[in-house]
Amino acid sequence: MTAKVLVLAGTAGTGKSSVAAILLRHYTEDYPGLEFLEGDLLHPETNVVKMREGIPLQDNDRWDWLRQISKQSSESAQKNGLCIVTCSSLKEKYRELIRTTSPETSFYFLFLYAEKAAILQRLESREGHFMKANMMESQFRDLELPNCAEESHCKILYVDGKSFEQVEEEVLKDVRELFSS
Repeated sequence: MTAKVLVLAGTAGTGKSSVAAILLRHYTEDYPGLEFLEGDLLHPETNVVKMREGIPLQDNDRWDWLRQISKQSSESAQKNGLCIVTCSSLKEKYRELIRTTSPETSFYFLFLYAEKAAILQRLESREGHFMKANMMESQFRDLELPNCAEESHCKILYVDGKSFEQVEEEVLKDVRELFSS
């Protein structure tokens, strides 16, 4: 069985951590050692300081973080069969770096997408997180949603206007489809 990492991708505020909780409940029986890695917690302190100060990250700030996400999630998947990780993975070259850093693991990207207005509303009501609403523009500027017909193991889930139950149902369906591809 190939080790699998499910990357919950998308801009801040799309619900990646909430979706991770759904998947943990659903897949823990099949993968008893299943781990969830919160990608934001793997940022080096220099990145966190920048974001707290409202300074958007640049590509050079992200490379080591992305390698760390790839390595840690791959190690977990090698032990447990599956790992779930949240990571914005905004650009195709970020996703490619994650894949090539740990080629022994299959990476699947489920993009959660919502329009800017919905994200802004969520971020403005968020407390205790270093990603603030004023940095949203930089994330949307960097966002390169995958062309799922060309980029393997990718799906996009549009979450605008959907209930939590609808999102949950679609997430489980999309993950099943991803894993069978």
